[in-house]
Amino acid sequence: MGTMGERKSSRSGIQTRDRIIDAALETVRTEGLVGASVRAIARTGGFNQALVFYHFGSVEDLLLVALERANERRISHFREQLENVQSLSDLVDVAIMLHGSEGQCDHPALAAIVAGWSSNGDVGPRIVEILRPWDDLVAGALRRSLTGTSFADVVPVDDLAHAVSALFLGIELLTQLDGDVTRTNSLFASLAGAAGAAEPMLATFAAMGGAPRGTMPG
Repeated sequence: MGTMGERKSSRSGIQTRDRIIDAALETVRTEGLVGASVRAIARTGGFNQALVFYHFGSVEDLLLVALERANERRISHFREQLENVQSLSDLVDVAIMLHGSEGQCDHPALAAIVAGWSSNGDVGPRIVEILRPWDDLVAGALRRSLTGTSFADVVPVDDLAHAVSALFLGIELLTQLDGDVTRTNSLFASLAGAAGAAEPMLATFAAMGGAPRGTMPG
């Protein structure tokens, strides 16, 4: 166990890192990814520029940590809802809630970082890893939605979960760029209708103990 002075220093370091991360997210939100320089971030947070390099090494590493922090906050806010999904309609409802929360302070920064670095071959794989927990949560929701039907064995759930996550991310990024939510709202309404229509069919297959005739096993 460290001394009181060491523990106080550790707490102070954590608080400083948190302050820098919050300043980075706020700077990206207001200035965009291109405007998120060390000078701009330090100005936003009211601290010395040298602290960025001391705690994170580079602006790129700082922004990756900031992306991870923003993503963790978003996941923590919706984890319970996703873990309680029992049907496709439930999953669409959570997607609609997620979409409706795009005004939260972290979301614009998260979207800007992902979009701005989407073609960066060095950073891209790290971003994918940061976002991967969404795939796991969606995969769990899909498995529960398909429980009792042979679709659970036939459908490659992990691949489908990745496709669903990628589709949602693409919709969010396009909406962020366009600013017009009319088409997005219409799309989610159509998805809700399709999910509602599919559920009686899934229930029928569950009662029959299988998937439709002619379905090939995976």
